[in-house]
Amino acid sequence: MKTFKKQPRDHLDYDINLAEWMAEGDEVEHVDVEAPDGIEVTQVGIEPNRVKLWIKGGANGDSYKFSPLIHTESRIKEVDFMIVVVEM
Repeated sequence: MKTFKKQPRDHLDYDINLAEWMAEGDEVEHVDVEAPDGIEVTQVGIEPNRVKLWIKGGANGDSYKFSPLIHTESRIKEVDFMIVVVEM
């Protein structure tokens, strides 16, 4: 599982590249994502083979697991990643 670090006041984008997993001609249709308590997903961008999540907030020293469920024309894929919030 990928882990990213961010500061509490950062508002950053995180890309999920699905090109290697997707079949030729398949495209992302929509994404189901819920942020854990204490951190916020502010925007979700969808491209044919990529999802971009904009995330802000979080408490210093806390870790947050995200498990977006990505729906394509023919498949459903769960992609887990962690964000660790660290005041640098």
